[in-house]
Amino acid sequence: EPDLAGPVDATYRLGARDVLALILTGGVENSYSLEVTREGFVVIPQVGQVFVANLTLEQASDVLFRRLRNVYSGLGRAPEASTKMYVTVARLRANQVFVVGDVQIPGSYQLSSAGTMMTALYAAGGPTDNGNLRAVQLRRASKVVSTLDVYSYLTSGDATNDARLETGDVLFVPVHGPRVHISGGVVRPATYELAQNETLRDLIRLSGGFAATANRERVLVHRIVPPAQRQDGGRDRTV
Repeated sequence: EPDLAGPVDATYRLGARDVLALILTGGVENSYSLEVTREGFVVIPQVGQVFVANLTLEQASDVLFRRLRNVYSGLGRAPEASTKMYVTVARLRANQVFVVGDVQIPGSYQLSSAGTMMTALYAAGGPTDNGNLRAVQLRRASKVVSTLDVYSYLTSGDATNDARLETGDVLFVPVHGPRVHISGGVVRPATYELAQNETLRDLIRLSGGFAATANRERVLVHRIVPPAQRQDGGRDRTV
């Protein structure tokens, strides 16, 4: 679930219904609670409208600093400045996202703007037995902007491609790819889904590697022969 406590990072992108906390300290002591309107701006007393929608928190801070400096001459970022400014997100908006494909409960979800692809996948109950865990797609404006490999998250904690969601995003879980069952002398015997171009070495890595009692001199591969490669009177399985 999304982390709703603590500050958001500088790359957080602002949108309608976010609430900013603007604090002035030093020569001027004041604080403002600024809600981003549907039109994408905030209204600051004595300053006026400032458009911040679709800006990162860092970019919005720079814009607010330039506008406020026209009103407060002592405002600066140097240690000796008489007035300083601090901006943070006081309340996060909710995004409406759509989760479709092979998931347990497909549909529309209201999620915190701090939520990611994993948040939406969790809200929809996760993939079905037919769902793909290696290539979950995030589609924005009819384009695939990120592809999440859930195995990387589960086996190594890598959440690099776990992109943050925006309103209107579509999370699509396709049908699973090739699956292979591994048993015997490995740490985690199970059925695994293989990504494109993965080999026996990758399968053994996903299963946690060889167990201490494994015989590494002999590995049996039982394969179902594809229909196009079967000969008349031949077997549909080979070892």
